[in-house]
Amino acid sequence: PSHVGIPGNEEADLAASSAGDKEVELQDIPYKDCHILLRHCIRQKWQQEWDEEVNNKLHTVKPLLSEWESARHRERFYEVVLCRLRIGHTHLTHGHLLRREDAPECEHCNNPLTVAHILLECPAYDPDRRKHFSQLYKEHTPLNLSILLGNEPLVPHHCVFSFLKAIGLLHRL
Repeated sequence: PSHVGIPGNEEADLAASSAGDKEVELQDIPYKDCHILLRHCIRQKWQQEWDEEVNNKLHTVKPLLSEWESARHRERFYEVVLCRLRIGHTHLTHGHLLRREDAPECEHCNNPLTVAHILLECPAYDPDRRKHFSQLYKEHTPLNLSILLGNEPLVPHHCVFSFLKAIGLLHRL
């Protein structure tokens, strides 16, 4: 090739061709490279395990593991409410476990009281739902928890909080 006779190139070619024959010792790999590779492998394994958690309420809202984008820009009260809604465990829907009572029912329709029931299903909250999530109704977008609570929601989180305030549940969660 064109680099024949150039000083140092023959040595470089010889070193490159013999590199595949040599075993790499772990101590020869820089710590930073090991750290990056290890983090990547751990995240990949964690995501695989998370993908199998299909019955997990949070998995519905957050199918991909990553930092919550919304977690840095909110007052603590609203961040706590949002976290409770995302995992599906609030004082209102799960407080009965601590009090050793029966699971709560919706005061309007006697269905089991869940975050999904409050945000998506209860007919008593339909007028407020239509008011606060009007853009979704205009576009005929079916409501689901990831649209309301996900990392990139189609409805700003402040609309969810306004809805909960309007129906009198924001401070009961």
